[in-house]
Amino acid sequence: MPYRFFSHTADAAVELEAPDEAGLRAAGVAALRELLVGESPVAGTSERPIVPSGHDAADRLIHYLQEVLYLYDTERFVPAEAAPDGVRGEPFQEGRHQAVREVKAVTYHGVEVRRGEDGQLRANVVFDL
Repeated sequence: MPYRFFSHTADAAVELEAPDEAGLRAAGVAALRELLVGESPVAGTSERPIVPSGHDAADRLIHYLQEVLYLYDTERFVPAEAAPDGVRGEPFQEGRHQAVREVKAVTYHGVEVRRGEDGQLRANVVFDL
């Protein structure tokens, strides 16, 4: 699994692991989807564009995940997976998706992208619930 949740006060914190930045975005989308709709099935039938921007890998990751959350909040677009030029998903459907919890924000609190000795990138991300 490319992500794992760990204890954090009142928020949800996750450690993402991947070989590159695209993989970190994919792991971040998977973690965010689980927080939002749990085990509900989500199809990648539509794509929304997102251009990762920022001055470093951590900034690009947080910006990307903030945009995914914005799409969920404004369009009820449930993310299925990261895509090269955005995010794939589908509109929220009653009966198909179950809203598990509200995620208020993707924060910069303690975020850092680092490369481990095994060559993998790792990042800790905190979601404000």
